[in-house]
Amino acid sequence: MLYYRVLASALVYFPIAAASGGTAIDQQPLKIVTLQGEGAVNDTKTKTITEPVVEVRDSRELPVADAEVIFQLPTMGPSGLFPDRSRILKTKTNSQGQAIASGYVPNDETGRFNIKATATSAGRTATAIIAQSNARDFVASEKKMSKARSRRWKILAIAGGAAATGGIIAATRGGSSAPPPAVVPVISVSTGPITVGGPH
Repeated sequence: MLYYRVLASALVYFPIAAASGGTAIDQQPLKIVTLQGEGAVNDTKTKTITEPVVEVRDSRELPVADAEVIFQLPTMGPSGLFPDRSRILKTKTNSQGQAIASGYVPNDETGRFNIKATATSAGRTATAIIAQSNARDFVASEKKMSKARSRRWKILAIAGGAAATGGIIAATRGGSSAPPPAVVPVISVSTGPITVGGPH
C-alpha cells in the first residue's frame, strides 16, 4: 500500500515540474556588465560623447539576447538628451546580449553624473550604474595635454642621449672625467770640460 502511495506522489509531482517549463532555469538572475562608457568625459562644447555599451548575462555568464534595456539620464544637473529629446532610451540586446545608448548628447552643465541601465528578461531584472562627466572643451584640453606629454618625452630623450654620449666619452678615457695631465718638458744642463792655461 505504501508503494502505491509513493508512486502516486511521483506521478503528481513530476508532471507539475514539467509543466512549469523549467522555471528554475528561467529564474536565474541577470547581470549587467559595462563594456564601454564607465568613467568617460563628454565634451559639452563639441558634443563629443562616449556612448555606454552594456552586456546582459545570466548566472552562467552567458549572453541574454532580446532582453529589454532602459538607459536613464538624470533629470537635473549634468546630463544629456537622447535623439527624441527625452532622458530615457528603451532598446533590446542583440544576439551577443549587448545594447548601446546611442545618439545622446550632453547638456551644457559640467560635472559628474550617473546613467542608470536596467535590463529585463523573462521576469528577471538587473540594474547597473555608469558614471560619466561633462566638461567644456575637453577635446582641446586633451590635445594640449597630449602635445605637452610629447614635448616632455622628447626633452627626456634628448637629455638621455646627452647623458649616454657623456658616458661613452668617460668610458674611452678609462672612466675618469678629469682631463689628461699636461706633459712637462725635462730640461737638462751639462757643463763642458774646464781648461786651465797660462796668460795669453
